[in-house]
Amino acid sequence: MNLVLDIGNTTVRLAIFSKNQLIKNQLINTFSAEFLRNFLSNNPDIQNICVANTSSKKDYIFDISKEFKIRYLEVNYHCNLPIFQKYETSETLGADRLALAVGASIKYGGENLIIDLGTCITYDIILGKNYLGGQISPGLKMRLCALNHYTANLPSINFRIPKGFLGKNTKDSILIGVYEGVFGEINSIIEKYKVRYPNINIILTGGDHQIFKEKLKNINFIDPYLLIHGLNYIIASNE
Repeated sequence: MNLVLDIGNTTVRLAIFSKNQLIKNQLINTFSAEFLRNFLSNNPDIQNICVANTSSKKDYIFDISKEFKIRYLEVNYHCNLPIFQKYETSETLGADRLALAVGASIKYGGENLIIDLGTCITYDIILGKNYLGGQISPGLKMRLCALNHYTANLPSINFRIPKGFLGKNTKDSILIGVYEGVFGEINSIIEKYKVRYPNINIILTGGDHQIFKEKLKNINFIDPYLLIHGLNYIIASNE
């Protein structure tokens, strides 16, 4: 059994696989050494732990893995990967982007544009087994926070899908501006890559994918669990 951990900026997604079959999938708001130790005690069949960490260091995961005699693997550019990556600064390439590229390459094959809607929005191109790179931009919540932080008078607000296209008060103006801005950005990037790679698949994933999945066109696959499948594939590549 494999345990994979996607440690993001706001939450941790935990999943258990038996070979390539997803057995358990859980989103955790408060992840700690105590939680992990209890979880492993209750799941003694786990043999491997694979971690993609884009947040703060959590060295205790490695220590607890040793304690339970479980093989530990942290995704980075040193790992054996079933893809080839041509990123100029491999040491700065996020583990989440690597795992997504691996997941797309194995699950879907062919040419893929992966759009991950999370704290940041990432766009990644993988052609067959060749990862080329992509783009990073601020996500919905980050844009809302930036408007409040870098101005004197714009309020801090929580995101909700706005109604209409014209803001008649400041809160609605912000919501519509951020929502339509992200929507327009995604559509523009899809169109750009469709011109360069006419047969490319568009894969939508990430925590905010539900906000846009009905509004966006030209989406071939909606796969909220692509990253955790990628982590599981990486374990197999390092056995």
